[in-house]
Amino acid sequence: MPYRSLRGFVLGSSVRRESDRLIHILTREGEVVVASVPGAAKSGSRFALASQPGILCDYVLTLSHDFYYVKEAEVIEAFRNIREDIERLTAAAHILEITKDISVDSVASEEIYPLLGHALARLNRLDSDYRLIVSVFEWRAAAIAGFSPDLSDCDCGEEKPGQAGTFSYDNCRLYCCKSACLTRAGNSIFLSYGAISALRYIDASPVEKIFSFSVSVKVLDEIRRLTRSYLSQRLEKNYSKMDLLQDIPVWNPAETDSVTQNPPDLSP
Repeated sequence: MPYRSLRGFVLGSSVRRESDRLIHILTREGEVVVASVPGAAKSGSRFALASQPGILCDYVLTLSHDFYYVKEAEVIEAFRNIREDIERLTAAAHILEITKDISVDSVASEEIYPLLGHALARLNRLDSDYRLIVSVFEWRAAAIAGFSPDLSDCDCGEEKPGQAGTFSYDNCRLYCCKSACLTRAGNSIFLSYGAISALRYIDASPVEKIFSFSVSVKVLDEIRRLTRSYLSQRLEKNYSKMDLLQDIPVWNPAETDSVTQNPPDLSP
């Protein structure tokens, strides 16, 4: 009987034949492998944890009648802090849903694998803000899916450095706040210079450092509204899991619109 060994994240899990589970595994090579986990739906199963969404595991699979079955599984990272916090668990479910949708493309799935790993590792840290992690992931995921926005200065040539602007959903680019440019922007959202700086940081940073910054509550509110709606429009899907938390930051004008660099800690 043929065997196959692989390491990957479980993107989704569903009950199969009452006692088994069917899982989708995203591998380091960008492949999504579907496998059945015998008995995983039973109480006390040794495969119960290894079949849960968001788990990183080493698997040994057997192939029978062109279908994979899990023979052995070793959990590499369970991200327990995520599983013990309803807000982080909801954020992880949202991130996994996006990853699964984007992974239908083999090139995109290979690129999103490390982004998912760093997002879950950061989300597992109790000192991190799950809302910022989600927004960073959404923005970078849109780019991986082929919808990279243009965050260069307004093409009118009259924008001054450090100014606020507006992001056009129609044209996927930034415009300044001159009346003529706002007209050209069409369907758009206002962004402070702090929010623009944060988005540029996300765009330009390597995946190892992409979650290593903080923003004010005001800036977080701005980028959250943009990233969710932008990703939903581009992928033509309403991502609503985060709506369950009903946790919108309070707009506090007293806070600064700055992007602050922090040392990254993305283990494991």
